[in-house]
Amino acid sequence: MNMNKHIKAALVTAGLISCLPAMATDSELFYRGGADDKIATAANGAKVHEDYNKFINSGSWAKTETHHVTDGVWTVTGYSISNYTFIEGKTGLIAFDTGSSIGMGKTALEIIQKKVNKPISAIIYSHFHYTGGAKAYTASNPDIKIEIYGHPGIKGNMAGQGSTFRTMQNRRVGIQLGLYLPHEGPDANYGPAEPQFKDPALSAHGHLPVTYEVKDGEAVTIDGIEFIFHYAVSDTEDSLIVDVPSKDLVLHNTASAGMLFSLYTLRGSDYRTPVPMIASLDKVRNLNRKYVVGAHGYPEEGKKAHETLTAHRDAYAFIYNQSVRAINMGKTPDEMAATIRLPEHLDQYPELFPGYIDNEYNIRGQYRGILGWFDEDISELHPPMRSELAKELLEVSGGADKLMAAAKKAFADKKYNLSVKLYSIVVDGEPKNKTAKQGMADGLRQMAYTTRAGIQTRSYLLTHALHLEGKLD
Repeated sequence: MNMNKHIKAALVTAGLISCLPAMATDSELFYRGGADDKIATAANGAKVHEDYNKFINSGSWAKTETHHVTDGVWTVTGYSISNYTFIEGKTGLIAFDTGSSIGMGKTALEIIQKKVNKPISAIIYSHFHYTGGAKAYTASNPDIKIEIYGHPGIKGNMAGQGSTFRTMQNRRVGIQLGLYLPHEGPDANYGPAEPQFKDPALSAHGHLPVTYEVKDGEAVTIDGIEFIFHYAVSDTEDSLIVDVPSKDLVLHNTASAGMLFSLYTLRGSDYRTPVPMIASLDKVRNLNRKYVVGAHGYPEEGKKAHETLTAHRDAYAFIYNQSVRAINMGKTPDEMAATIRLPEHLDQYPELFPGYIDNEYNIRGQYRGILGWFDEDISELHPPMRSELAKELLEVSGGADKLMAAAKKAFADKKYNLSVKLYSIVVDGEPKNKTAKQGMADGLRQMAYTTRAGIQTRSYLLTHALHLEGKLD
């Protein structure tokens, strides 16, 4: 079938024609040497993919900026990983999000009050993640009761912070964000970071409970301005879309976040089905406001804002539709990850850069979320322990030296993921084999330096490399 490439791209995105390409060639994959010539050195000495380096230095967190979005509306970006938006009401500033600590809230308020010297008159939480600066905001106007507006689900999510799995989550979040990595040198942590404070009082989480739980579709006048609240789903199910008709403005926490959104996170999370995320993005699109400001990313307006929202919803629709199609074809998670690729117009869209998540994880997350762990490999119903299997493989291969020789050759052939897997078999069978541990670390490190997903993938690969070398626990 011969058709215009833009028409074809639209049909593919909508899932109306198929696009399940052949397996990507080795040269295209960072873990098969495809990005070995793209290693850059960051300011702190970290070795990273050059595109990721550019992404960090040009993204919305590259430097602190105050954007005058429209009359009476300002957004502070770049101070931390979340945005701070303020709308001037009759008596004060209506704040959309407060940051992750009292110190962040205090600093964000100092930044905006250089533009508008008014106290906070009300707070709106986009979702439960960025509520930690609320106490600093309310302290700016102690003579009045400041109403805090939010989704009814915030209360339960905040209570869940001390959940059964918090110990695991703390450890894996630390790995994901590179908190165990050195500050300088090739293995240094490199990415957006939250501001830190020496004063424990500023580092404290200053959450205040929601005082007004909004209903879906409810209109509320706050400090002289009408706000219309809509429920949304992104990385949490307590997210909001806030329409401000008088400003031709919509505020939101949806899966349009200035980069490819994480449909699965390595720290572990519940299944993030794209279906309600797509619906939430469509809610924002259908409001058709001139100014669009999210909890993350730069404020956008007009045609560009609509294009960005559409690109995000199309990307997640494509991932979901093609995952369902592949599952119905009997594809395994490995086959899906190797074959489902975003169409070029989405893969190359700047606001869909995979700085936070490798899209292969999103694909695997769909399989696990939809079907669970069983992928019809019958040998995995009651598998042997990894150590038992490894010892058998070492024996039939002629011993650790032969398997390590194969792993070393795989590394030389730039098949880094294969090299790591072979070395891992030796480590499973001989946990004290230092040569195998070092070989495995070398493979992980090379992949870490060349991945575009510099936040999650790089951090995990390097943390485990350093652990294998005995440099951290």
